[in-house]
Amino acid sequence: MIRNIRDLTLRFGDWGPGYLVENEDAAFGAVTLRPGDTFANHFHEHHTESFFVIEGEAELWLDRATVQRLSDGDFVQCTPQVQHYLRNVSDAPFTAFFIKSPGISGDKVDAPWEPEREVPAAPAATQE
Repeated sequence: MIRNIRDLTLRFGDWGPGYLVENEDAAFGAVTLRPGDTFANHFHEHHTESFFVIEGEAELWLDRATVQRLSDGDFVQCTPQVQHYLRNVSDAPFTAFFIKSPGISGDKVDAPWEPEREVPAAPAATQE
């Protein structure tokens, strides 16, 4: 089977993720963000999500604490349990190829947060 990244159906029309192949071994696809678009903070319980930047620039926030600037040719992996938030901070489209492995459907946990918001404090331990 041959699929072309230009033929993807993106989740939100002209932006968001789109899948080339999904099976139990891995899911392959691409994500496109228009200038100012974000992909909400989330993590995966079981699979590693890897990104290879095809075009553009974006910020990738990891675990609400570390920001990395991504640009053409960069590769990054988000291992299981690592929160990640992606934001196009440029004036041009951003597109990255991604691989999620293993290919576990529904392995996404939303963790609402944005870089401008303060990181919530951990709950206080209770004493008995």
